[in-house]
Amino acid sequence: MINNFTDGAPRTAKEWQDLGYEVIPCNSEGVPIIKGWDKDLYDSKKITVPADYMEKKNIPGVWGVRLEKLVDLDIDNPILQKFLGDIICGAKFGRKSNPISHLLFEGVTEYESVVVPQAFEKHFKQFPHGRVLLDIRHGQDRFTYVPGGLRPHKKNAGAEVLDWIHFTGFMKYDTRTNALMKEICLKTALSVLFPATGQRDVFITAIAGIFAKHTDWTDEKINQFCFDLAFKSGSDNPSRYASKGTDARKPDNKHFGIPKLAEVLEVTPADVSKLFAWVGVKDASAMFSDLVVYNTDPKQWRLKFKDKWIDIWDTSILLSYTKVKVLILETCMEEPPEVLPKDWKVIRMQLLQNVKKEDAPPDSSYYGVIAGMIAQFLQKRREHSIDYDMDKHEDRRFQIASSWGCAFAERHYWVKTEAIINDLKKDRLSLDVRKIAHLLRTEFNAEQTKVTIDKKEIRCWKIPEDMVDGSRFTNNDTEAFANGWRKFKKEKEEALGHSIYGKKDNY
Repeated sequence: MINNFTDGAPRTAKEWQDLGYEVIPCNSEGVPIIKGWDKDLYDSKKITVPADYMEKKNIPGVWGVRLEKLVDLDIDNPILQKFLGDIICGAKFGRKSNPISHLLFEGVTEYESVVVPQAFEKHFKQFPHGRVLLDIRHGQDRFTYVPGGLRPHKKNAGAEVLDWIHFTGFMKYDTRTNALMKEICLKTALSVLFPATGQRDVFITAIAGIFAKHTDWTDEKINQFCFDLAFKSGSDNPSRYASKGTDARKPDNKHFGIPKLAEVLEVTPADVSKLFAWVGVKDASAMFSDLVVYNTDPKQWRLKFKDKWIDIWDTSILLSYTKVKVLILETCMEEPPEVLPKDWKVIRMQLLQNVKKEDAPPDSSYYGVIAGMIAQFLQKRREHSIDYDMDKHEDRRFQIASSWGCAFAERHYWVKTEAIINDLKKDRLSLDVRKIAHLLRTEFNAEQTKVTIDKKEIRCWKIPEDMVDGSRFTNNDTEAFANGWRKFKKEKEEALGHSIYGKKDNY
């Protein structure tokens, strides 16, 4: 630690103030004790403080400096410190437990927090700040605790004195520093994700392939990135990765990219693309983020492309990116990205690993609608075939000999396949005969049989009564309709004072 002011490093509130920065006194938990500290009219020189507060070297409390003129790179992940060698900064400070936790620059920038995507949560949960790697902080409404004061008392740690690690002045902050910090954040995240054994070569080859395909980085820059990553991540032979950038652009070599890295890390290509977006990588695989399947028959799918959902009614379409491109064009009205067949297979497989399964009511399925119509057909034929002057339980199976081939007897429905087909055709619907047979067996517990009528055997299906009348596909209830109508009629007539028909009605 630097312990004197001969280097020009401010350590008292007055010294910070003399340099033109607004001082913010805080309580022990780091909360400003002055209201309006973030307002334009705030003037730290007019704050009432103990007489010796502004001069005292060891401040008995916590205070900070407003960041309207400064940019504070607040380093939240300790691994990031290993890769800071490329950053030139004249003002570095921290505390005993975390020496390099802040880099201060003079200038302006947008506030930004660099956070690892949620999919990598399990790799970062051991760090105090979790997935947060870096906060780029600036603005009149923000401040940072600075050398000369104390770090606020935290729940799991006591207050610590903040002091300079290095000070030669406040350098200008520019976009190059911002871009370089994003590269360091990427390197930090990849270092945390660095495979323990087995897949290191594939891991770094894929990283090099991503840079080679999606950036204008030189081979030398990619080589250096890969070597530095391996060297500082525990590799026992980092030199073997020092030519990965060069190899990635050789046409005869085997190339990997985002899909392969996603496979190694057991996440989706979209998750990997979010990481590499920090350095400007834009990849088509990142545009496909979610897949939903509805439990209908046949299956219905929804694929999320960017921020729009694409409906897929035929599962075979998922197997062909050429067909998916047509849907993207029709739904999103934009030129679909180019994806190689092998890459689409990887993208599809990883989407399927995280597919969201949604239940759907039977009537949202084509087969469900057909099954409901079969049940309704059987019930209607039963009602129409009964002669109320006769015993309802008489054997009327001779009726299946007709073109509508349906009867009810012995607590079973008896029906010919042809009768079902004829009824569906009436409503301009159709279904393969084999699928009708499958539907009757699986959903209605039907069995094939024969009925002898006038010495002739008629092939038909025998279906238990409760499988039709209690079918999950039956969406109608005649009794409920009748009861509802009576209730409606009664309330209406009570309000009118007479029959809804204008005369006495005994309905």
